[in-house]
Amino acid sequence: MESISATERKIMEGIINLGYQHASTSFSMLTGQNVKAGNTICDICTDENYCMKHVGHLKDLTVVQTDIIGQLSGTSYLIFNDEEKKAVTGMSLDAFGGPTCVGETAMLKEIDNIVAAAVITELANALNVNIYGDVPTLYEVSNIEESHGFMNKAPGDIYVQASANFFFDGYQGIAPVFIWNIDKKIMSLIAP
Repeated sequence: MESISATERKIMEGIINLGYQHASTSFSMLTGQNVKAGNTICDICTDENYCMKHVGHLKDLTVVQTDIIGQLSGTSYLIFNDEEKKAVTGMSLDAFGGPTCVGETAMLKEIDNIVAAAVITELANALNVNIYGDVPTLYEVSNIEESHGFMNKAPGDIYVQASANFFFDGYQGIAPVFIWNIDKKIMSLIAP
């Protein structure tokens, strides 16, 4: 496994933290609840199996995939376990004038749009690159190993496994896992 420096880890963690803070603000506006992000944990490596093993114990997962397009390529995978999925899809959407119900798939994709877009925007700004997220795709899998079939991979890619607790009214918090698969060129931009 290729070595990732402490500086590179710290910079990437800072970018992801800023993205999560912006996402929690957007999430608050969408739901009409005070949403906070905290306790972010990041792990960066060049071995997808290393990151995947940290979520290998989880079962009955919903994976929302967003491809990164532009000067850097990559893919983000937002992974919800069943409890997190129920918590998120059970929330009301006060931004739409009251307890509006939307479909489960639409809600999960919207959450992915918010969080992935916030982190992608932070990456674009911090690294001065032109990137954006594509339309998300949702998969239901019984365990993370099933996701290997649809995960995009390229030799030397960087894998970032990130989780944060999102705290909001009525729930202690949810901590969906993000796995980011990003073009290896990102490391030369992070710490040139």
